[in-house]
Amino acid sequence: MKKILALVLALAMLFTLAACTGTPANEQPANTNAPADTNAPAAETNGAAENTGAGKKIGFVTFGLGGDFFQMLADEYKKVFTEAGWEADYADGQFDPNTQIQACENYIANGVDVLVIWAVAPEAMGNVIDQAQEKGIKVIAFVAETEKYDLLMVNDDAKMASNLAKLAAKWIDAEYADAPDHSVPVAVLSCRAAETGVLQADVLLKIEEFSTKAKFAMEVECADETMTTGQTTAENLYTTNPEIKVFLTPHSGLGNGVNNFFTGISSPATDYTGMGIFCINGDGSTAEAIQASLDGKAPMRGTVMTGSVHDTAMEIFDCVTGLLDGTYETGYVRSGANIFIYADTINEYLETGTVTSITEEDFQ
Repeated sequence: MKKILALVLALAMLFTLAACTGTPANEQPANTNAPADTNAPAAETNGAAENTGAGKKIGFVTFGLGGDFFQMLADEYKKVFTEAGWEADYADGQFDPNTQIQACENYIANGVDVLVIWAVAPEAMGNVIDQAQEKGIKVIAFVAETEKYDLLMVNDDAKMASNLAKLAAKWIDAEYADAPDHSVPVAVLSCRAAETGVLQADVLLKIEEFSTKAKFAMEVECADETMTTGQTTAENLYTTNPEIKVFLTPHSGLGNGVNNFFTGISSPATDYTGMGIFCINGDGSTAEAIQASLDGKAPMRGTVMTGSVHDTAMEIFDCVTGLLDGTYETGYVRSGANIFIYADTINEYLETGTVTSITEEDFQ
């Protein structure tokens, strides 16, 4: 159970959440011949959903409600659908497959039109999903890919890492515009304890493919993802390789730790010109540090995240309505969009909780 809870907390900033078990959106869904169309219309994440749900019912079986994030997501989901005229409810999955199965059976008995399942153990949900689909209920697998579904919502972890590399490259190539090609040393801080971290670190190691100025210098494998480890790693690196001023990591804890080392009382650096830290799924501390970088008070330059809780709830709404009206074919795989938080967008993010002025298309 402790391992499950640890995984849950790591996922909390993903999809808004990251899907360690998700199928990348450019792959064929396992349970259908329909293509995974990632070019379908994106959800409108500002304002309220269209009020078209009169007479419709939806149930959301959550992973669990053991943290603020999960409760916020469940409440926002219910708010979005209720305002659109749906009879919406959610069940606490309690991080337990049996509890989730019972909740699904209750929703099936209640005659919901759509069932959204964030499975604790995807392999255990096959029978109850069969029951739902036999009743004509549409099933959406959320984050964790089940064997069968009508629509799958995941996050493409490799794409997220690629987007961070693009963001870092944009900054490196501008900051070091006059430097010789591939002369700016870059260190990647990784933690290879989980599949997502391995996949994303492997993408970041290829920073030279994204930047004309960056030079991959080394990977530093860390035992965990904590800020303390990031701070210690940065201190050791400064001792052995003081020439490295750019740091990439899939983990916000490590990124925040590096930033803390260089902004702390005993920091060896006071001028952050030419220094840059980039991480995936930053938190509030990351955002504050990025804002501080605008005034030269921190070297944290950017993070790539999925959307806010409201964005995620609106993504669910778009997938549900699109599945019902035929916009999305059975078997459609929806990959969550990424948002880019850096100098150009940090104020927008802090004011609104999301970023709409810059999109992935701006980094193609």
